[in-house]
Amino acid sequence: MTSTKRAGDLDYLPLANPHTRAGYLQRSMQFSRFPLAVFVALLCNCSALAEDTLELFSGARIQGTVTERSGDGVTIQTTVGTRQLTRKFPVNLIRTLSIDGKRIELRPETANSPATVSQSTDTAATTSEMIQRSPSEITALIDQLGRTPPDWFESTLLDYPNTLDLSWPEDPNLVWNYTRNVDHFLWDIINTNPKRYRGGVRLMHHLLIVNQNETGTRERVMNELGRMYFEFFKDYARSAFWWRSAGVERNTKFAQTANAAHLAECYWKLGSREMAIELLDGLPLTYAVIKLWSDLKETEKSIRLGQEGIKEGLEPSEIFVLAGDACRTVEKYAEAQQYYAKAIQVPAEGKNKEQITRNHDRAQATIEMIRLFDRLDIAQIKEGVYEDKSYGYAGNVYVEASVRDKRIQTLAITSLSDKQYYHAVDQTVQRILKQQTVKGIDAVSGATVTSEAVIRASAKALSQGIAEQ
Repeated sequence: MTSTKRAGDLDYLPLANPHTRAGYLQRSMQFSRFPLAVFVALLCNCSALAEDTLELFSGARIQGTVTERSGDGVTIQTTVGTRQLTRKFPVNLIRTLSIDGKRIELRPETANSPATVSQSTDTAATTSEMIQRSPSEITALIDQLGRTPPDWFESTLLDYPNTLDLSWPEDPNLVWNYTRNVDHFLWDIINTNPKRYRGGVRLMHHLLIVNQNETGTRERVMNELGRMYFEFFKDYARSAFWWRSAGVERNTKFAQTANAAHLAECYWKLGSREMAIELLDGLPLTYAVIKLWSDLKETEKSIRLGQEGIKEGLEPSEIFVLAGDACRTVEKYAEAQQYYAKAIQVPAEGKNKEQITRNHDRAQATIEMIRLFDRLDIAQIKEGVYEDKSYGYAGNVYVEASVRDKRIQTLAITSLSDKQYYHAVDQTVQRILKQQTVKGIDAVSGATVTSEAVIRASAKALSQGIAEQ
């Protein structure tokens, strides 16, 4: 049996502080969805939140704050009267874009060409290159968006079992029961079902109110909100807001988790490499920290830190795979294969036996994928539909790719055992489709194993269509 009710103002509390609650409720704005024409008409008469401007081919000018730019569109947030609205405009509707006073002329006629798409991915590097912001601008943006609900919040139902213990006790020895324990409910029900991602965020906001006088529980809820906004929605501003509220960069317990490195990644994707590096330099050495240095294309530093990590007790096979990935994404394939070979040579024994065995499989499969790279020219692949698989975290990931007109037209996951990481699957597929290649694709943070499996399976599938020379 579940408890279901519709969201309301009382259930969105940006900071679980009873002294700020009344004031927040007076200024809290709820979002709604508008047809494009109505949205544009309203925005043309709005007060701007910032100086970013979209000029559409229709002649309409929209002012607000650009929060994301990708190959298929631009997302802008703006205020209309007392409402705050978010809208993503397709790139073929936009004539020009001005960010922080810098005017950019978009070229819709070439927006879908391979060269343009390869430069317009959702990866951190591209976002950082396109939208540069100062630390003060990043902080203001995070604070602004973090204190307001997403546009879908109002229509999202609060849906959880009546038996769920909303006090969220922190006890690793609890008997597994997703109808009773919040951790188990998130793992079994929310994380495995994309249709419930929004409901998971909704539940966490509800827990902030229920536990507003419990500091420890409130920090854990904020930390979880940061993870959800980051992994599920790539909402980097809100994710950063909640992780900062939880204190992940200063809280010893949180700083030793991947979330601290992911906060640095949020800064980077919002447009400040400076803030990302400053935070990274102060964090304990973890796998996530090492991977983010790799994503920043600081390959040598990532490898050097990995070597230090081995001395500090990190699993060598994991470090060697990360080093291989770092070299592979910058197309240093010979070095990458050397590191993967080192991973395979680590004996699968001791307390990390299962992890080491999985790393052996990852390393061997990636070596085989690299051997395909020289032949994987999409323009040379015969038209058709191709299928293959690669082992992920819990089992095989099966993909189906269709090629037509010298492009990957579709890429679909037909079967997946790693149900906890649906968000990574979708993001990885989008990166491959945008860049029209499997070369140099960064694995999605927080779900590297599953993301790499998608890349490998896609490479294997596409290689079947290579015409014999």
